[in-house]
Amino acid sequence: MKSIKYLALLLLIVPFIFSCSDNTTETTTVATPVISPNGGTFMAAQTVTITCSTLDAYICYTLDGTEPDSLDTVYSAPLTVSSNKTIKAKAYKAGWNHSLTATADFVIYDQMEFVQGGTFTMGRTIGTGFADELPTHPVTVGSFYIGKHEVKQSEWYAIMGNNPSTFTGNNDRPVEEVNFYSVLVYCNKRSIAEGLSPVYSISGSTNPNTWGTIPTTNNATWNAATCNWTANGYRLPTEAEWEYAARGGTNNPDFLYSGSDTIGLVAWYDANASNTTHPVEQKSDNAFGLFDMSGNVQEWVWDWYGENYYSTLSTTTATNNPTGPATGTVHVMRGGSWNRPAADCRVAFRNWGSPEKGDTKVANSALGFRVVRLAD
Repeated sequence: MKSIKYLALLLLIVPFIFSCSDNTTETTTVATPVISPNGGTFMAAQTVTITCSTLDAYICYTLDGTEPDSLDTVYSAPLTVSSNKTIKAKAYKAGWNHSLTATADFVIYDQMEFVQGGTFTMGRTIGTGFADELPTHPVTVGSFYIGKHEVKQSEWYAIMGNNPSTFTGNNDRPVEEVNFYSVLVYCNKRSIAEGLSPVYSISGSTNPNTWGTIPTTNNATWNAATCNWTANGYRLPTEAEWEYAARGGTNNPDFLYSGSDTIGLVAWYDANASNTTHPVEQKSDNAFGLFDMSGNVQEWVWDWYGENYYSTLSTTTATNNPTGPATGTVHVMRGGSWNRPAADCRVAFRNWGSPEKGDTKVANSALGFRVVRLAD
C-alpha cells in the first residue's frame, strides 16, 4: 500500500522537477543590432553607428564582410566609412544566445569628383591645332560626377573578371585595350552591381548578360545602343562634359593642357612616359581635382565623331548639354596618351576610333576611359 502511495507521489513530483529544470535553463536571444545608415551608395564618407536594444549587450563587428564572433572588434564609438565596406555586426550578453547578424553594404564614391555645371567656350581657343577643333562655340553643361582618374585595371577586373591591358604589373595603371562596346558593358554591369539604374540599352535591354558576346567587328545592333540621360548609373562623358571637366570648368585661365601650360606637370606623353602607361594620380591634378586628362591613355567619350563638331552648331547661342550626332561611323576619343606628342594632349584636341577596335593609327594600349554619373 505504501509503495502505491510513493509511486503516486513520485508521479506528481517528477513533472514538477522537470518543469523547474526547464525554467532554470531557459535562455533569451539578444536583439539584432541596428546599423545606421543601413548601407547604400554615397558620394562622401559616412559616420556609421551600431546599436542594440538589449540592455548591457555588447556588439562585435567586422568591416570585410566576414561573419563576426565574440573575439572581433568591440563597437565603442561611431565608425567613419570612407571606402567600400561590408559591415557585419553581432551582439552578445552573458547567459543569453547571441543575436542574429546585421549586415550593411556601403559604396562610397571616393573616386568621383563633383563638377558644377556652367557655360564655357568649347574648341581651340588658343594656340595652333587642327581644323576639327573649330569653330569655337559656347556650350552649357549640367552638373555631374566624374572619375578623378581613368578607370584602373583593378576596377575593370572587379566588374569584368579579366584584364585586357598590355601594360600590367600594377593594378593602379589605367585599363587599356578596351573597345567602345566593352565599355558599355562595364558601365551597365558596374551600375547593376552597385544598385544603380543602368544607363545603356541594346535591343531594349539594359542587362548586358542579354547582349551577347562583346563584338570585335563592327556591329549595327551595338552601334544602335541608346543612353538614358536620366538614369543614375555609370556612363561615358559626352565630348562637351569631358572638355568642360578637362578645362576645370573655365576658360580663364585658358590652359593649353588640363590644369597647366606646362605639359610635364600634368601629363604622361611620348617625351616622358618611357613607352608605357603609369599608375593614375602621379601627375598634378586640375582645378576639379582630376588627373591624367592630358595624358597616360586617351579616353572614349559617348559622342559619334562629327567633323567641325555639329552641322547645326551656333557660334553665338550656347548649346545645352550636346550629345553629338545621332549616328556615325567612329566615336570621339579625348586627351593625350603615353605615346602621343604634346600637341595631342591639348584640352581641345579631338581624335576618333571605330567602336570595335579604337584608333587604327596607334596601339590600343593607349586607349582607356573614365566614367561619369548624374548629379543628385
